Order: sequence, then structure tokens, then C-alpha cells
Amino acid sequence: MPRNWGPFLQSFRRRNGNHKAADDAQLKLYSQILPGGFLNYGYHEDISLSPEKMSLDAIQRAQTRYAERLVDLVGEAAGPVLDAGCGMGGLVQLLLQRGFAPTALTPNRAQIRHMRTAFPAVPLIEGRLEQIPLDTYRGHFQTVITSESFQYMDLRSTPGIVDKILRPSGRWILCDYFRIGPTPRPSGHAWSDFTSELDRQGWRIVSAEDITPHVLPTIAYVSMWGQRLAVPLAGFVSDRLERKHPAVHFLFQDLLADLDASMREHLDMSDPAMFARGKKYMQLVIERGTPGPAQNGNGHL
Repeated sequence: MPRNWGPFLQSFRRRNGNHKAADDAQLKLYSQILPGGFLNYGYHEDISLSPEKMSLDAIQRAQTRYAERLVDLVGEAAGPVLDAGCGMGGLVQLLLQRGFAPTALTPNRAQIRHMRTAFPAVPLIEGRLEQIPLDTYRGHFQTVITSESFQYMDLRSTPGIVDKILRPSGRWILCDYFRIGPTPRPSGHAWSDFTSELDRQGWRIVSAEDITPHVLPTIAYVSMWGQRLAVPLAGFVSDRLERKHPAVHFLFQDLLADLDASMREHLDMSDPAMFARGKKYMQLVIERGTPGPAQNGNGHL
């Protein structure tokens, strides 16, 4: 209809103007399914647990354990802590409970609204880490945490920004996945590029732990439900639409096929074996200093 042309074109303008970091529908969905305040992969102590025996409660416990491990790495250091990519505030809540003074940072509008309501006394920086006002925060933080947010940050500029906002004795806690081989979706930074950039900018990894086996149960759980529920449900909706409204189905059959292909592609990428082949999930403590071999608790990289 001609009267709908204007709103139709406006919808394209709105879509093109939305940055994923500012309006991420996927993150919003995750926060609604798992309302514990965390948007991480979780850390499962029992890596042999099959997805059939897991529950949403088990996922939430693993997410809490993941965050507890990060707070443990902060140690007893006094001074403010920046949660760069705060999500829905689960880590901020734990930091408060441990007696730390957290500052939250996020560019996501839904997360900003939530944080202002849930944690009105916690300082909140609206925007990306690359946009942090250095005049205000230069040398301010004792600890900077990037938990599943570094993958969205610029590889070359972020270490320099962290260097500027940390105190001289400060530390950078980074927990995220990195690419180690070919993957169907090139999300995350390449591990070799990352370590080279740290060396170039004068950082050293003082603690490194590969926690990939401990995050795979979550990936397996998501993959299982996608294959068992999402795929059959999408097929059911398409078949029912074709039977009840064949003309509408004919109009949108190409779109439905594209959606089905996209869903199956995402499910393929959530396969735990494929994830483990192309990526590794690292928990790191990084400090200034001469680059050297990183070690984990057992003395090995």
C-alpha cells in the first residue's frame, strides 16, 4: 500500500543506524532465558556432564562459578574495578558482595537501562571501552576485567587504553575465547595475533588457564535444544503456514528458507566439537612488564 512506503523505508534507516553493541537482540534474549545477571558461557566443574542431564539451573550455577573465579583473581587488591562489558550486572553484584568498588561499562541500551535501575549507586560508563573519557579515568582503576567482551573490542587499540586507565600496579583480567584454527564463523580474535600484540605493547601474561573443557557443556546443552526443539518447531510453523495460509507461505517461502538455513548454520557453529577444534577459551591475568612465557596453576602455558 502506498501509505506504508514511508514507514517501510524508515525501518531500513533505523536498522542501518543500530550498532550491534548498542542494541543486541541476541544478548537480550539470553538475559531473559537466564535471568541471573550473567551472559557468560559458564564454568562447569564436572566436564563429563551430558546435556541430557543438565538444566537451566545447572547453567546458572556454572555462570556464577565462572564469575566467582574472576573475582578470585582480583584478590585482595584495593582500588576500583572496571567491569568493561558488564552485561546485566552479575559480576558487578559479586564484586559488591566481596567489598570491591566496581564501575560498570556497556554500550548496550537495554543493559544501561537495567544497570541504572538495579545498581543506581554503581558508576556507569555508557559506551565502548575505546570511547572511555581518559581525562576522567586515566590511572584510575586497580583492575580492569573484560569478560566475554574483548572479542568485540579492537585488538590493537584496547591494550593501550587499558594501559592508560590502569594504576601502575594494576592488572588486566581477561576471560574470552580465541581462534586457533579455521572456523565457520570468525568471531573472536586469533590467539597468535593477540599474543603478538601484547608483546608489541609491553604486556606479559602472568597467569593463563585454558578453560575450554569447562565451557563445552553449556555449548552442548544449547546445541542439543536447538536440534531437538528449534529445528522441529521451525518446520512445524512452516508446514502449518503452508497448510492454513498457502498464499502467505508462497509469498514468504524464500524468506522462510533463508531463516531455516541461518538457524542451521548457527546450530552447526554451536557444536561443541567444532568449537573445540577452532577455538580455545582462555582465562588470563595480564600485567605490564617484559613479555615472557605465561603459566597456569600447574606451571604450564
